[in-house]
Amino acid sequence: MSGTSSKTGFHKAVRKLMRPLVRMAIKRGISVNDFYLWLKAIYVEEAEHFTIEGKKQSTSRIALLTGLDRKEAARLRKLNQDMEMLLQQQTKRTNRAVRAINAWQKEAAYCDESGQPKALALYGEGASLESLVQQYCGDVSVVTVLGELEQSGLVEVQEDDTITLKDTSYIPHEDNEEQLFLMGQAAHDLLNTSAYNIEQQGKLSRLQLSVAYNRVDPEVIAKLKVLIEADSLELLQKLDRWLDREIDHQEDTGPEQYRAGVGIYYFEEPMDSGSEQ
Repeated sequence: MSGTSSKTGFHKAVRKLMRPLVRMAIKRGISVNDFYLWLKAIYVEEAEHFTIEGKKQSTSRIALLTGLDRKEAARLRKLNQDMEMLLQQQTKRTNRAVRAINAWQKEAAYCDESGQPKALALYGEGASLESLVQQYCGDVSVVTVLGELEQSGLVEVQEDDTITLKDTSYIPHEDNEEQLFLMGQAAHDLLNTSAYNIEQQGKLSRLQLSVAYNRVDPEVIAKLKVLIEADSLELLQKLDRWLDREIDHQEDTGPEQYRAGVGIYYFEEPMDSGSEQ
């Protein structure tokens, strides 16, 4: 396969992988800039492992591997040491945007007679973005909140300097942390297996099987779910019992240990969902 063809295939695969994540990010008010920062930080974190034998990893080499400039690579190396603080700062910004949007859509003072969010003046004692921020966003300037809302693509500044809410279907999400962890772990496991099978061609591959049909009607889907849940649960329980017995009898002093298992998941999406074929 040529280099160009390989990059095209990789690009198409990445687009499909990213769509569910981007949809979730947009729903949660996470801007493309925040997402891009996370991505750059992960690039730098992974590049730490691409060392030259016998040499300690350097900022210059990380910059070369990632395409970032040396200053940005150094900043992100430091940032990766305290990623939790960065995430807390980003969450605080997102929460401010959520409170403002939520009130804008629900409070009578900021809605018209039909219950739709009004276009707001930036400043003023009446229904303005300034008063909205003062009521719901705490000790932060209206300009800061406006910038965050614009960054998230949620508002638009009109020629008359009024601010309109672009997406009235925006609903703030309160997530279950355990579900998010399970999502990340399951997607990580599947993608790791797929990457291994592509990058380790010629070696024994890891199990990766699926079955899917197009144009399935709701009646068949209902029957399929019942079949999958029953058979999958039986298989997973069988594997769980087997692994439990084997681990009880294995030597604890082995030179290497791994996390290993199998995952089963069900999927469905409308035929007109825009998913790339």
